[in-house]
Amino acid sequence: MTTAARIVEIQERGQRYFPRADLVDAQGRSLILPETRQLSAIEVTDVTDGARLVALGLIGYLPLTADITLNIVPKFPIQNLWTMLDIGGENYRNILPTIRRYQTSANPAPIQMLARSFCHYLRQAVASGFERSYYARRQTGYYKPRVEFGPTINQFISRGNPVDTVSNVFEFGLDSPVNRVVKSACVRFASLLPAEEAWNEERRLLRYALETLQRVQTREPSALDFDTEASVSRRLRPQYSGMLRIYHLLLTGGGISFTFEPGGKELPSFLFNLDDIFERFVRRAIATGFRTHGISVLDGNKHQGRLFEDSRVYPTKSDIIFRRSKHEVIGIGEVKYKPKLKEADRYQIISHVTSAKSPIGILFTPANIGESQRLERIGRMATGAQFYHYRVDIQGDIQAAVDQMIVDIAGILPPGAV
Repeated sequence: MTTAARIVEIQERGQRYFPRADLVDAQGRSLILPETRQLSAIEVTDVTDGARLVALGLIGYLPLTADITLNIVPKFPIQNLWTMLDIGGENYRNILPTIRRYQTSANPAPIQMLARSFCHYLRQAVASGFERSYYARRQTGYYKPRVEFGPTINQFISRGNPVDTVSNVFEFGLDSPVNRVVKSACVRFASLLPAEEAWNEERRLLRYALETLQRVQTREPSALDFDTEASVSRRLRPQYSGMLRIYHLLLTGGGISFTFEPGGKELPSFLFNLDDIFERFVRRAIATGFRTHGISVLDGNKHQGRLFEDSRVYPTKSDIIFRRSKHEVIGIGEVKYKPKLKEADRYQIISHVTSAKSPIGILFTPANIGESQRLERIGRMATGAQFYHYRVDIQGDIQAAVDQMIVDIAGILPPGAV
């Protein structure tokens, strides 16, 4: 993928018309990049004299063709996206091999986003080979040209040692000033990586880089170290510029916003799946809120149940499981990032609640624009299980919405659960 000159902004789940010549060449072959097709981030339908493109559940800076890039933005405030990513524990694994410019922000850039970005450039530097250059090294003891007479007199001759000298020698290798800063950055980012399995590749990459640079000293950067024009060859300049730029953001606490800005800070492009983001956000916000109540909130995708008592063939993967003890499920939640629930969504939670013998089932969706955050009762099954629909407001004060959600959900759990 390459950085495109024409930026087309589109809202997530929004539509955009393109003339046929934008997406198809003169021979009738599609101009859409194969990498973009594989992501299943868009849906293209032929219409009269062109094509209708629908952005699906991903947001981000997505190259469409060699000349067109989509900037897919969410329908809710950008700052709320960062908050949801933070609460939901986003690990920023969906990184594209293309560069975009982010708007400067007063809020610090997310550490994990910087770590992924740094490793993106470090991986390229490792593949190309680190910069090697001539650098001065001070040698004490045995004679080597050129002798520094002042330090030699002060350190040796004045103390009665006429044999040893202080010399400056030039060597060709890795221990250059810029590599010292890069090693310092590797050490810093290695200490910041989460212990999760999803970061194993980055851990191995940083370990390999530190082993390669083991004879290089570490050094904190000065303002001059971030200018790579004179210190790095043209072949490796993009990789080193990227690593140092991101390390500078980490050291200074510089911030970025997800909004695209032509003159903003350059970083690799990240794609975010709003279905996953909203699910993790709701689950982790509830888990944090109910921690003091002695209720466990689990991810049913990891703690799977059985749809049938006498068969393991069909597991249940509920998004949220409310549990008071190991064998007492007091609620099941399903999270859907969609404007309107479908019949299949209701059947899904009914089957999961029934199989878990849970007294409560809750469907979570974002509140649509103009709607308020609220809890609605759907109905009761013959088994006695109660079903609810909760709309979460992600348009306004998102922390206030989380606090209100905890209070509302606690109010419908079985007596004695909270």
